[in-house]
Amino acid sequence: MILRFARHGQPALADMPKGLDYELPAGDYVLTPKGREQALCLGKHLKSIGFNGLIISSPYARTAETADVVAGECNLKFYLEWRIQERRFYPDQTCPGMTLEELHRYYKNLADDAEMEYPWMIKELEELSDVRARVDSFVAELIADPPAEDILLLGHGASLQSLKWNFFERCGYTGKDNHNWNCSISSFEVNPDGSAKMLELARFDFMPLDLVTSNKRSYGDPECV
Repeated sequence: MILRFARHGQPALADMPKGLDYELPAGDYVLTPKGREQALCLGKHLKSIGFNGLIISSPYARTAETADVVAGECNLKFYLEWRIQERRFYPDQTCPGMTLEELHRYYKNLADDAEMEYPWMIKELEELSDVRARVDSFVAELIADPPAEDILLLGHGASLQSLKWNFFERCGYTGKDNHNWNCSISSFEVNPDGSAKMLELARFDFMPLDLVTSNKRSYGDPECV
């Protein structure tokens, strides 16, 4: 099984209060037009390599919209998983998150048999170790009972980093990490015993550089390179 995971496209953060971390948006933001272009590039890349697997997304709007675009390009449907959602970083809950019915209303490529308990947003503030714990539990389930097809997970900066740490350990990788650009993708070949081989790390060369962002930051920002 090849497990791929990618960050969502660029979210529309124009209304986000100043002074907050744009890498950890507090609200449930949709994508910008550039974010949809990024998602389309990711979908075209996956289609070009023959991806025909299972797409699983965080229930946030920015990840579900990314999944919807990718699934549409690949002629697939997508499913939902709360454990790969963003880190709960702010004390105030800015929104409850969409219900399954609302997600179906907005995203036509969400699978008819998709399931999701509600409310799904994390209630307590989290450390990165908390995100890692919930992501690890999901990965353990996937590996214990792997599907027949390959998998694409669509998550956020914190959940993607937790996935990378999990699979760095599985493949014994101790080299340089790469930044999680919007719609960048990492891939690991997972063996039946749970060990893994890294195939690519936060790859984004299927997008033109003027499309590469990290939420509000553009490629070339020294904080992101």
